[in-house]
Amino acid sequence: MSTLPTYYSLSKILNRVKTIIDDNIAGKDFWLKVEIANINFHRSGHIYLELAENQNGNTIAKCKAIIWSYNVPNIRQSLGENYSNILKKGNEILCYTNIQFDTAYGLSLIITSVNLEFAVGQIEKKRQETIDRLKKEELIDLNKQLQVPLVITSIAVIASKNTSGYQDFIKNIEDNQYGYRYNVEIFSSAVQGNAAENEILNSLKIINQKKYDCVVIIRGGGSKMDLDIFNSYEISKQVSQMQSPVFSGIGHETDITVLDFTANKAFKTPTEVSNFIVNKSYDFEKRIINNYELIFERYKKLIDTKFSDLKLFTEGIANASNSFTRLRRGALHTLMNRIVSNTNLLINKENNKLSLINQDNLQQSKRLVNNQRELLNKHTEVLGYLVDNVINNKRAYLSNALVLIASSSPKTILNKGFSIPRVNGNLYTGQELPKDTIIKLEFKDSVIVTKYVKKENNGK
Repeated sequence: MSTLPTYYSLSKILNRVKTIIDDNIAGKDFWLKVEIANINFHRSGHIYLELAENQNGNTIAKCKAIIWSYNVPNIRQSLGENYSNILKKGNEILCYTNIQFDTAYGLSLIITSVNLEFAVGQIEKKRQETIDRLKKEELIDLNKQLQVPLVITSIAVIASKNTSGYQDFIKNIEDNQYGYRYNVEIFSSAVQGNAAENEILNSLKIINQKKYDCVVIIRGGGSKMDLDIFNSYEISKQVSQMQSPVFSGIGHETDITVLDFTANKAFKTPTEVSNFIVNKSYDFEKRIINNYELIFERYKKLIDTKFSDLKLFTEGIANASNSFTRLRRGALHTLMNRIVSNTNLLINKENNKLSLINQDNLQQSKRLVNNQRELLNKHTEVLGYLVDNVINNKRAYLSNALVLIASSSPKTILNKGFSIPRVNGNLYTGQELPKDTIIKLEFKDSVIVTKYVKKENNGK
């Protein structure tokens, strides 16, 4: 007699699971907020994903998902130019999906749509979280504390050589109207895509091994998704710790990235960065010329005064010598030689004093101008930051409010596949009705008229 326990085949167990899922869940679409743990764009056109839910750094749920090839064009069209930036590892997405269970391949989620507005909102949320983290770690203002040289000569540039922003920057630097020459070293890096973060980080670390007058990070603009690489915590942290001042010129008019906060100076376009560098050289040259002209004018006036005094002394001596020559010609001759010698010594002494005075005045003028400029720059940066922060907070608040309003509208409910039941034109709320009462079910593109039979409780 066999002593083996009662057992079941795997197919029988899984077929039972499939029956339960098919009867209760399969075919019902729903919105799902989830993180992309892994993604594979198969040559067949299908996209295979691994979705996960994380909590406090731990994965608490994980599941396979599929975007069939016939759904890819619609998703690509709805996401537009942000398609590749949204569907990538590590992003959190809001997707419209249903459950499919196969005894051979297991449980999968079938994704039919991806919400663009949610993805954009996640970028703003992630951006603000990164800014708050950098502030908490006291990193956000480190690079701003570095003093920018009066004249910039050596420049390290991080950019993609194939972009218009890079071409504009180089042309403006090399063909500037004043003929200034700069030592520009290019560190070519991708500015979007999966490899961009590592390439930019590696370039920053290599640059930090040398001392440059400034480091320039430029890009020729793009969508909010395209610019998301510059919201990277690791890139912003490295920028804050650079030993050279960092200038950002990302090429955007309204959006401010985290990199703009941590950089020493932020500009809207690559051309504005190059204009700042060239104008800084021109301002320094102009100050030097003005100071030289001022010193020369003062020197000329002093020489004229001393020459007039000397002329008066010479005329007095000549008059006195004419009346005294007969009596003391020899003594007078010796006295005149002494006077001429003393006069030369006096002139030399006064010239030396004048030179020291001019040097001291020049140094004091430079220190005063530099101190006032630094104070003005700090006030301007603080004011700009405060204004930008208020605007960004209000914009984020308005965006969240619009999303909440839009998600609660009847049109949105109908678009999601739900219906609105009405009895006699009024919304039906689940109360008991007389049998055969006419009920209208409003869908997105149609209305179904039916009769009420009885009320059944859910789960019974």
